[in-house]
Amino acid sequence: MQQLYLTMALAALTVMGLGLTSGLLQKLPLSRPLLALAIGVAAGPVGLGLIRPENWGDPHLVLKEAARVTLAISVMGVALRIPAQDLPRLRRPLLLLLGPGLLLMWAVSSGLAWLAFGLAPLMALAVGAAITPTDPVVAASIVTGHVAKSTLPRDTRTILSTESGANDGLAYLLVLLPLLLLTEGTKAGLGRFLSHTIPVGVLLAVAIGAALGGAAAIILRVGDRRGWVAESSILGMTVALSLLAVSAARAVGSDGILASFAAGIAFNALVDRKAEMEDENVQEAVSKLFTLPVFVLTGALLPWSAWTAQGWALGLFALAVLALRRPLTLLMLAPFMGVKRRDAVFFGWFGPVGVAAIYYALHAQEMLHDPRTWTITSAAVTASVVLHGMSASIGVSIYGRLAENSSDEEHSRQEVGSV
Repeated sequence: MQQLYLTMALAALTVMGLGLTSGLLQKLPLSRPLLALAIGVAAGPVGLGLIRPENWGDPHLVLKEAARVTLAISVMGVALRIPAQDLPRLRRPLLLLLGPGLLLMWAVSSGLAWLAFGLAPLMALAVGAAITPTDPVVAASIVTGHVAKSTLPRDTRTILSTESGANDGLAYLLVLLPLLLLTEGTKAGLGRFLSHTIPVGVLLAVAIGAALGGAAAIILRVGDRRGWVAESSILGMTVALSLLAVSAARAVGSDGILASFAAGIAFNALVDRKAEMEDENVQEAVSKLFTLPVFVLTGALLPWSAWTAQGWALGLFALAVLALRRPLTLLMLAPFMGVKRRDAVFFGWFGPVGVAAIYYALHAQEMLHDPRTWTITSAAVTASVVLHGMSASIGVSIYGRLAENSSDEEHSRQEVGSV
């Protein structure tokens, strides 16, 4: 019990400390998730030894459930940030990223796992699926904040945010398919996937989330008209909606993360615009409150000895995932997406691996009783948090300069043409 309170205290101090130095951090090439991860490593078994996960009972179960709740709240925040009126106009790049893009990233990640570690094909597909989704938690640190909003176009932020929220739920299908085939055999596993995972795990999750989000929005509108709702109530309502959606979905065996995202989309579509804008601010703050402790826990639980046993192949794999999984996919899709080249390059690099991968890897480990899923995926997560965390502010600045130069060139061409 003492360890639990000590860990909670450290997580709280991390949130407070990073909040108090937020202005300073904006000037440094360091993201909050990266610093929280480093604090977890420093306080964990390989550092000062303040956090001892072996005293938690099942530390991986603790981290998995913390990641689940964090993802539910994060995808809700993403859904509330999405300008619903922009989605029809952006449907082509979004459908490409969430359809063939997701499958291509799965294929690349799985192929790299198979080549690097000699995994059986289904095992490689399970590991690749865990790494595939773009993480909404780390992505939020790239597309939110004053600098991002003043530098990145609204469409760029909307595409990356929407993709990161939606593909976390869609990745549920990619993860469950190889896991069921491994644990139940080809015929029984495929039958369960078609008869349960798709209708109950996915479709029912969307229905539950949409119903809860729509009902919450209608109740809020009625309460507003009758003067029942204070502005301060919105924070509690959106957080409660996240937790209600994930809990209701899990109670019937559905995917809670997808349910939370669907609830946010429905709430966003039906609530008035003024409340939506307020929700964006409060939900972003709450997401940070849950996100940073998860990275502290992850830092304390990183499997250093297992990494060492894997040797140089693990490091090469993690770097190859970041260099190929998403950049290669965007290189193939860019001509069909209807976006500018600088946007395609930005999307290609900033597709981080984070809390979603942590959750799915631990879920796979629980089903397969094979620690390799966590060993391999945690290395990719760490590499992504470090490299994306250190390059986010630099990348946004470079993007801003390229956009400014492009605008100047376009303006010059227009002036020449008018002479």
